[in-house]
Amino acid sequence: MDLLLDVFVKNGFLMDAIGVLGLGLLGLAAVRLSQRYRSWGGSLLVSGSLLLLLGRLLVLLSPHFVTPELKMAMGGTVSEILSIAPMALLTFGLAGVVWGLWGHEQWLRAER
Repeated sequence: MDLLLDVFVKNGFLMDAIGVLGLGLLGLAAVRLSQRYRSWGGSLLVSGSLLLLLGRLLVLLSPHFVTPELKMAMGGTVSEILSIAPMALLTFGLAGVVWGLWGHEQWLRAER
């Protein structure tokens, strides 16, 4: 097996932890940007990064906590919503980050 593929397959937890750490750092950088410049784009960037972090944590933790018995107890509708929620959070989080970066850049142009 290729060494790089071996690292990704066997050390999945390490890669997930690094990804979550990176999203946390993105959130901290967005908070600092928002506090320093007081732009609406920075605030949107913060919310987008928090949605990304929450969505990624749901993707990582739901296989461990959402068992088939829990899905049966919750019912069909709630389990469907629970399965769709992480992808919706990731989508809206990415949109928030992109829109926040664009809004912050527009705000900086208006300040000049």
